Amino acid sequence: MMMKHDDRISLMSPRRIRAIGGWMLAAGFLLALMGGEVWARGGGGGSRVGRSPEACQASARIMAQSCSAEASEEEQALVAQCLNLSTDEARRQCQTDARLARREASDLCREQLDARKDTCELLDEARYDVEPLSNPALSFVDPGTIGVSNAPNPFVSLEAGQTQVIRGEANFEEISVIHVTGDTRMILGQPCRVIADVKVTAGNTGGGVAYSAVEVTDDWVAQERSGDLYYCGELSRNFENAILRDLDGSFEAGIDFAKSGLLIAAAPQADRAHRQQFFLGEAEDVVQFVDLTADVSAGEGGDNLLFPCAGQCLKTAETSPLEPAAGEFKFYRPGVGFVLAVDHEDGVPTGVRDELVCAGDSLALLDDPSCGIADPAALREELCELSPAAFCAD
Repeated sequence: MMMKHDDRISLMSPRRIRAIGGWMLAAGFLLALMGGEVWARGGGGGSRVGRSPEACQASARIMAQSCSAEASEEEQALVAQCLNLSTDEARRQCQTDARLARREASDLCREQLDARKDTCELLDEARYDVEPLSNPALSFVDPGTIGVSNAPNPFVSLEAGQTQVIRGEANFEEISVIHVTGDTRMILGQPCRVIADVKVTAGNTGGGVAYSAVEVTDDWVAQERSGDLYYCGELSRNFENAILRDLDGSFEAGIDFAKSGLLIAAAPQADRAHRQQFFLGEAEDVVQFVDLTADVSAGEGGDNLLFPCAGQCLKTAETSPLEPAAGEFKFYRPGVGFVLAVDHEDGVPTGVRDELVCAGDSLALLDDPSCGIADPAALREELCELSPAAFCAD
């Protein structure tokens, strides 16, 4: 559901800058900055909070120091590994690679600093110190009442059973199945709907089609009575060559200083921006509502022909300081939901898109020929193995 960030360099992942030493350094500085009256404007993810205008910028600088310290630590650890190689040539090359990776990591630290500062300015934010799930001004609804006594958000429905199939990447080789389960997870006392989001690739084998895991995510989302959706957290399992490699990007509001944010508004205002999540070094996505009646431009590759916008789409821009140059333009059609995502670098579309292929109100959708799934039975088997609670039949 959210932006998914790929590690850009081998020395360190942007998400690993939560190192203990960095957090201790950050904690010391932030405690010094916590004086002053705390206030909030509005009730959601983009609220400005805290009266110290330097808190957001100072946080950005401290994270850059933590990032730089970890880059140095990782270089030294790699050099230590190099000493155990058997030949002089291999040791020299290994040490050269370590220095190069350190330089790349340091460049990324500087880029992230600039991006975090830009985010502070975009959000007009002093300190993100209000947890929406604990905000007494907000009233969250029982997910079981959505679509019954509470209208669903027009752009992302939390009604149990809602299912989408999305194809993505340059040649649409990836298939994502997003399924709203009937389960809830209580987070900070609020009921958050569990949404299963499984991304696979399809490959031909001698016996037919085989599906391999790329990413398996449980998203936790709460709906406020206004229809606004808040992102409570996620458990993200990332695979490489169908082998589980890490849980990068995972967070839960209320744990280790992580906070929820506004995923998407029911009645968004053009040009407003909000934090979707806040867990420094791990989950820092920001959404801006760009256009409320958008079409897809030719430069963005034109409409998704199966679900055209026709001037009716909400267009958002999603970015993260963890990947300063990268971002996504997303298009949502009211009553349908997500229909298209266009990757960009520094605002220029890359040609990589994710397109909604089919949508329905149950997993029976996977058997619909309109979804274009080569082997629905094999896909169901893989989904059941990867996310049993969501996809295995009772």
